[in-house]
Amino acid sequence: MCNRTPLLTVALLFAVGILPINSQASLINVGNGLIYDNVSDVTWISNGLTFTNDIAATTANPTANPYTGPLLGTVVTPSLGAPHTIAANDLSYEASLGRWVGSWWAATAWADSFTSQHGPQTVSDWRLPTTSEAQGLITQLNQLGTGRVGTAPPFEFIPPFFWTSDQTSGTNVNFANMLSGTIANRTLFDAVAGRPAYSNVLIVAPGNVAPVPLPAAVWLFGSGAAGLIGLTRRRARACDE
Repeated sequence: MCNRTPLLTVALLFAVGILPINSQASLINVGNGLIYDNVSDVTWISNGLTFTNDIAATTANPTANPYTGPLLGTVVTPSLGAPHTIAANDLSYEASLGRWVGSWWAATAWADSFTSQHGPQTVSDWRLPTTSEAQGLITQLNQLGTGRVGTAPPFEFIPPFFWTSDQTSGTNVNFANMLSGTIANRTLFDAVAGRPAYSNVLIVAPGNVAPVPLPAAVWLFGSGAAGLIGLTRRRARACDE
């Protein structure tokens, strides 16, 4: 009597081999300062200080106001509300924080114009994250338990607050409050201070800009499964003869 159980063995091996791939962490460090989020299908920049570092490198005084860099005069046309021209007070060096922060308009203009190099990858389609993407990041960091602010692996640095791209009106926008792990809403203009409201900036690019190669174990599994399938077919032919 012929034994046809190898087919079942192959099926079980296939299931066991594939499941671990699908259950991998959703925030994947793909190297060169990039974190791929396979839930939202976006790539986050790993260093949440990239905005302040770039602003410091492009203004006359990297640690003092006023801002004099290339964003000045940029016109941002939001989906809601009137166009806004970037002025010096759209960005501010906060000595107490030791970094630059910016208005929502400045953050939008900077993200849309920013190009960065990550190993062999040049990324130029950066943008502010949506509310959904920011909420997804909060949820996944909570699941990882590595923290949501500062050095929070797999990230190099996550600021305590950062803008999202989503306006809720011509005067209000959502932002991520990483300290409390919530999405909050605030006005674009600080009426008390008489200037735009400020926050930090964390950016994303659509898709996986640095595809992750399959682990060697997957290729080994594939070749092993192919061998088992071949053996099963030979045995099946022998049984039919």
